[in-house]
Amino acid sequence: MPVLYDLKNRKSLISFRGPDAASFLQGQTTCDVMSLTKQNNLFGALCNPKGRVIALFHLVRKGDTFLMLIDNELRDTVIKRLRMFIFRADILIEDISEKHHLYGATQPLSEELSESIKTSAIININTTNELTIYITQTTATPDNIDIELRNWNLALTACCFPEINTSTSELFIPQMLNMDLLDGINFQKGCYTGQEIIARLHYKGSVKQRLFIYQSDKPVITGQTLYLLGESNSMGVILSTTTVDETHSTGLAVLKTTLVDNELMLEDQLTLKIQAPKYGLQTL
Repeated sequence: MPVLYDLKNRKSLISFRGPDAASFLQGQTTCDVMSLTKQNNLFGALCNPKGRVIALFHLVRKGDTFLMLIDNELRDTVIKRLRMFIFRADILIEDISEKHHLYGATQPLSEELSESIKTSAIININTTNELTIYITQTTATPDNIDIELRNWNLALTACCFPEINTSTSELFIPQMLNMDLLDGINFQKGCYTGQEIIARLHYKGSVKQRLFIYQSDKPVITGQTLYLLGESNSMGVILSTTTVDETHSTGLAVLKTTLVDNELMLEDQLTLKIQAPKYGLQTL
């Protein structure tokens, strides 16, 4: 039986209801909300005016209601920020996390198991459907639950799929997180907060930093700045980290593409082994 990863302490669910919900979200996010149907889901970002990612999210639609899956640490910040831009829009923004339960899976669930946990929506994290989040309304706890999430974190790392929390919020432009390679940015949609900078980088610039998988021979922390041995300028930032054993860890890091090699010698005698994502990088 597939393992279900309990994400209640990792993810929150925000609802957007009202006649103006779609147009409101369209003007605040990097994805094309107007393309969202009851059959698909969207990956996107909320950005500040400088084009820096405040939060990453997944969006699904249930009838006339939009559900946004977002990091727990950023939930209150996002709700407060978006409510500032409502003005005269007819929309209600609510935290509905307590009304649902969220489970992650690294392989598809059988129809029987999906029904048993009262699945109301499914979010596919990657295009191969290896990683999936189930939004459910179950009150019972299934038998096959994992609350530690170590294997879930390792699966996200293997897919090179980014997550943002308070320690990494507003540090990166979406392309630095490979969002353009993960269908998280629509460059044909109209204006949204941060769009000018994000579009300029796409059409007129080159992405000089990208998201990579790393293996470390020492513990590192999320948000840690990385320096090459003997260099004073940063070459990247740790985005996520998961302990492999007492001395090794793995995760994702945003790194300057011109400095990336298979193995990096950094300050404090830290060595990183670097791997490009399976979906490939346009700059390499």
